[in-house]
Amino acid sequence: DRVRYLHGDFVERAGEISPADVVTLDRVICCYPDMRALVGLSAARALRLYGLVYPRDTWWNRAGLAFLNLLRRLRHDPFRVFVHRSKDVEAAVRANGLAPLSHNQTVVWRVDVYVRREAMEAVR
Repeated sequence: DRVRYLHGDFVERAGEISPADVVTLDRVICCYPDMRALVGLSAARALRLYGLVYPRDTWWNRAGLAFLNLLRRLRHDPFRVFVHRSKDVEAAVRANGLAPLSHNQTVVWRVDVYVRREAMEAVR
């Protein structure tokens, strides 16, 4: 009774979605062309914590995903993947009153957790 499923584009349906203590986007930013809208609207709904997993802004990720996008284009597949600039992602999150709490990364992925400034003391 505490779970509700909504199908569709989050950016288009964001007005129907209530804020939550924890909001995460796990490998979602790379699949969405309008990062600022997706991150901005989802970060605005994070009451305490906001987590992101997305491709690192590196030359090898850009080259690899460009190659994958070329293959998709040759197959007439409209789906594309994106490597968004880390500083643009961070700016979109910070614009919603969240501050960095932790940062980790692998060769491919960047993992960031942000905290609502008002909840900072409770988290630490």
